[in-house]
Amino acid sequence: MVSVRAKTGALVVLTSMAMAACTTGGNETESPTEAKVSIAMVGDPSTLDPHKSTPAHELMMARMMFDTLVRRDDGGKMIAGLAKSWTVTPTSGEFVLRDDVTCADGTKLTATTVAKSMTRFADPKTGATAAGQVFGTANLGKATFTGDDAASKLTVKLDQPWADLIFGLSLPQAGVICDKGLTDEAALKAGTKGVGTGPYFLAGDSAVQKGVSYTLTGRPEYKWAPVYARMPSGKVPTTVVMKVILKEDVMANELLANNLDYGGITGPDIARLPAKDFNIKPAPLIRAFVVFNQRPGRPGADPAFRKAFAQAIDRTAFNQAVTRGTGTLMAGITDPAVPCANKDESLLVKPDAAAAKAGLTGKKVKIVGHTAVAAGAPAEYALTALKAAGADAELRNVDLATWTNDVFSNKGDWDVTVLTNLNLTNMLTPPAALLIGSAPEGTPPGRNFGAIQNPAFARAFGMAMAAPDPTAQCAAWGEAQKALLEQVNVIPLAAINVNYVTTKRATGSDPDGIFDPTTMRVVG
Repeated sequence: MVSVRAKTGALVVLTSMAMAACTTGGNETESPTEAKVSIAMVGDPSTLDPHKSTPAHELMMARMMFDTLVRRDDGGKMIAGLAKSWTVTPTSGEFVLRDDVTCADGTKLTATTVAKSMTRFADPKTGATAAGQVFGTANLGKATFTGDDAASKLTVKLDQPWADLIFGLSLPQAGVICDKGLTDEAALKAGTKGVGTGPYFLAGDSAVQKGVSYTLTGRPEYKWAPVYARMPSGKVPTTVVMKVILKEDVMANELLANNLDYGGITGPDIARLPAKDFNIKPAPLIRAFVVFNQRPGRPGADPAFRKAFAQAIDRTAFNQAVTRGTGTLMAGITDPAVPCANKDESLLVKPDAAAAKAGLTGKKVKIVGHTAVAAGAPAEYALTALKAAGADAELRNVDLATWTNDVFSNKGDWDVTVLTNLNLTNMLTPPAALLIGSAPEGTPPGRNFGAIQNPAFARAFGMAMAAPDPTAQCAAWGEAQKALLEQVNVIPLAAINVNYVTTKRATGSDPDGIFDPTTMRVVG
């Protein structure tokens, strides 16, 4: 038995129980065949350690190389991953593991190894910022993991309840690391063969061209893939080339030239890709809202500045500028389709050009955005709105890795950003968890990158997670979102579509609206 300190919340939630049938169906006997596909990533991974992965391109690599205990399917249904059945309560979980799983070097995966991997993930010393999203976010609590090899069972104990445990364990960051990776940090960071449980691995240094591509090799023995409700047909590729493509116009060029099989397009370049030549499916997956740096000395620490900024913003104008009107307007930190999302637009600060000008004229504001979504248009809109209100504003639109370092890790000089939140659970908890608790520079390091202090929001967040039924939970979430909007800690904008684009020779699946790169198949 191993105990570690992990972020958990003092919460009471409904008991849930999920039992999944053993993975069966077409994928049970599938193994990679002589086929090759290429997938675009919007950045160069700084690490291949799933527990430390943060931006979207690192999560794609984590999904390819490391399996999770469970997966999320359409409608939020949980299905089997490395675990074939499970029982979950607010303070515990028991997971019965498949008995045929091996690591990429042939080592059998044991319950003891899974327990060690989870212990590492939850340990604050690891620096896994997503651990709080899996095991809780409000307070420091204790998480204990026990592996029973004879019964092939992992037991999880939380000393403080956390309702989202089962959903969190489906995230790519919760990927299970094998013993080789647990004992060799360098091998884990480099993605050396044998560190992962997933369908692909990197076959040596020659497979990595930093800033260019990562060539993944399929595992013939891999037969425990999750079976989603919508599994694509076709050949499982033996080779997947993950191409680093920072700009969407380049991504579109590569798709048009048949040098790429999959890309996620968020901006105007989607118009260049005719439906007769490509499979295109839009998903409102990126939720955009303004977040302020509220540390002392920053303009965002002043509520009057935040209100004036909100008065300079028009969600409809943002939606038109960024998505050409194809996005979904938000009245909170998610779009209306997410359970318990705020729909009361009376809580929003109304656009008021005169009031914005009175509050912002001459104010120096440093905006930091990134170019990974809509070619940087979200932050460009914020700059235009600020300048129109008379602010002395400047913008740095950088690549996603730099943005993550400067803003999300708070190692740069920034006042305002437009967060384009990739919510992989379609729940309120993930974006809310970015606005509460410890800052990245805190002890222990947290995910509250704007250093927001809103006690009313924190209380309501806890109430939502402690609610005895869905109605009470939504009522509490309503209070939490109201508290955020009253203090203008965030400015809601719009949900931006990710257009999943594949060539006619390839296909893939997007369970619950989230593209899973491990489902890529060759059909032509």
